[in-house]
Amino acid sequence: MDTKQILIQAGNHVAEGLSKIDPAQVDAMAKGIAKANRVFVSGWGRAGNVAGILGMDMSQVGKLVYRVGDNNTPSIHEGDILLVMSGSGNTKTISIIAQEAKDFGAEVGLISTSAESIIGEIADYNIVIPKVDTPMNRIMAEKRPQKDPKFKSTAGTREVWDLTDEERAQMTLEQMEITYQIAFVLNEVIQHKVMEEIGETVECVHYYHNSLE
Repeated sequence: MDTKQILIQAGNHVAEGLSKIDPAQVDAMAKGIAKANRVFVSGWGRAGNVAGILGMDMSQVGKLVYRVGDNNTPSIHEGDILLVMSGSGNTKTISIIAQEAKDFGAEVGLISTSAESIIGEIADYNIVIPKVDTPMNRIMAEKRPQKDPKFKSTAGTREVWDLTDEERAQMTLEQMEITYQIAFVLNEVIQHKVMEEIGETVECVHYYHNSLE
């Protein structure tokens, strides 16, 4: 498969996803971050990595940032904000952390694909990344997965989809998981909006950028 074609399609998906995000949601979360005393970030897997980058972006505009789970992370209090990245918004362990943050009086901001999720219902601020609809979503909905007899693992049963070579090639182009790529770029937008809210300029990013490297 042509690499250039894959690169272009991936870029198209990210651009389409960003264009569908509600600017009012971004503005509201930026205001919440700007007024917070301290910023805490949390998430698992790829979502956790994106949350970590958002934390880094916030530290580079002068906010005091902690990542949940690190040994140096203090207790959260009223006036703080917890920022969560979760693709589904239903990650059980993260939902517990979000509820604990609320119980301690902090606000919660969620970036996910659904505000009608477990964490979305807890959050004070929701930025929803709409899923990019593709023909492959409809094709996959009509297919029934079967157990793959060639794959044995103690981790469980692997499923195989009854797809033609053409459908698999199309899935590579259209069914890419781009939620986290969209969120990664969204981080930069949030950083810019927080800078506006606190009256900072691009020079602050250079000043606060990690110097121990």
